[in-house]
Amino acid sequence: MGSRAGKRYAKAIIELAQENKLEDKVLENFNSIYSTVSNNKDLKLMLTSPLIEVSKKEAVLLEIFDEVETLVKKLIKTLAHNNRVELLEHVSEQYIELYNTKHHIQYATVTTAVEMTKDLEDKVQEKIKEISGYTANLTNQVDESILGGFILRLKDLQFDGSVSSGLKRFKRQLL
Repeated sequence: MGSRAGKRYAKAIIELAQENKLEDKVLENFNSIYSTVSNNKDLKLMLTSPLIEVSKKEAVLLEIFDEVETLVKKLIKTLAHNNRVELLEHVSEQYIELYNTKHHIQYATVTTAVEMTKDLEDKVQEKIKEISGYTANLTNQVDESILGGFILRLKDLQFDGSVSSGLKRFKRQLL
């Protein structure tokens, strides 16, 4: 239930943000909100607690996020009015996802045995473009145990072109 409702709120906000030419500013706001809520156990607990009055939850959120766009403040007030403030983190996450999809922004993690070279980065970007049609912002993780090649994680897909994986496949074939 929460995820569908969160997505509906996020769709409405992205449409309003687009109409008001505030998409990028609202994205910054939601990045901040998502990070703050997801990294603060006490805040999360407060948002979900049935013992705390909704008006107090609203006041706390408006105090914490006093620098956000008016559109985001209105969302917080609407969530409070509808007794749905616990959805704020999910709405933030959905907005970020919708924004990234709309602007063809995706993130990928590349695991390599050594720091990634420009040549390897180009090969990885080619593979990502082949898989998804778009390039991605890459995060490089170094793991010497893969010996060589790379492991690409893009959303829920994984492409394993590592030497260690190839050796394991070869060993299975021999057995």
